[in-house]
Amino acid sequence: MLTTEALRDFALNVVGVDKLGVANIERFDAAPADMNPRNIMPRARSVVVFLKRILRGTCRGVDEGTHWSSYHVYSYAGLSQMLGAAKDRLVRFIEQHGYDATPLSAIATSREFGPAAPPAAPGLPPREVVVQHRIAGALAGLGEIGWSKVFLTREFGPRQRLAIILTDAELEPDPIETGVLCDRCKRCVAECPAGAIDPERSVAIEVEGHRIEWSDIDLGKCKLTHFGLNKLSGPFFARRFPGVRLAVGEQEVTWLEAWDLGWAMFPTMPALNALAASPVAACGARGCIIGCMKHLEEVGRVSNTFRTRPVFSEQAPWRLDEEPGHRFADHKGFVWDPEAPAPPPPPPRDDEGWY
Repeated sequence: MLTTEALRDFALNVVGVDKLGVANIERFDAAPADMNPRNIMPRARSVVVFLKRILRGTCRGVDEGTHWSSYHVYSYAGLSQMLGAAKDRLVRFIEQHGYDATPLSAIATSREFGPAAPPAAPGLPPREVVVQHRIAGALAGLGEIGWSKVFLTREFGPRQRLAIILTDAELEPDPIETGVLCDRCKRCVAECPAGAIDPERSVAIEVEGHRIEWSDIDLGKCKLTHFGLNKLSGPFFARRFPGVRLAVGEQEVTWLEAWDLGWAMFPTMPALNALAASPVAACGARGCIIGCMKHLEEVGRVSNTFRTRPVFSEQAPWRLDEEPGHRFADHKGFVWDPEAPAPPPPPPRDDEGWY
């Protein structure tokens, strides 16, 4: 017989994940149809959620303005691949005990594309069913959702990515915890370069007497910044388009508009085009993860501590200039090249203004 503790022991000590929790399927009874795990696996009895930590050092280059690829390659796209490999081993382990299991995709943004398509036939569930990973993590007792909507754990604060497996094995659920980590300091609000985290408006659900609440995020501004198109924090965009004034905080863009704009722009910027081989995280999560991490380390709310630099950083977040980096006088509407030699002075003009 498969137990929660046997699965957790295998996951942590053999597979190498950092934490695993279980929610009973009834905790999802109030989920919308397009977010309900029963519409993916109708006979599911348990929702297994596990995580791997974001390596703290991969955030260093983003915070210091020196190196972007470590965060993206190792702690975003790369971490999703590692979670996929771990899901394969855990599903095999569950099947070896005689139970079915369904691994869920790490792509959880289908909802933002717009209304789900209708069912393929009457009586069938809707298409594009996507279980919200952070809510699942909270319902599986792994941690809580912070004000920025980023998932927080006692061990790593905001530094992790999640994965989900559905199974018809009836496993012992873990208790839900809320109100332990996020103290509503709103540092994420202040340090998000997009201004995407609302300081007051929120979204909330209630499950088994627990209120799970987070900020009503402006997903369009978030996605523009996530894709590196925010001039305040996007050095690749700022260098390639110095004459563009793109103040993300003033935009009224939808998530899908931001998505489409990003994929249209990536080929123009070699660094982002290379990163776009997998889902792009060019923002480096400077407010929602790095800002939150600094605060939780300062107040001593995470157990994963470090001998050197026990607090990640005390420096204020750096910002670039949203204003154009050149003016009409520099290029006359043609090509601007700051490396080009200055043109020779024009010859003297005659009285009629002709050379």
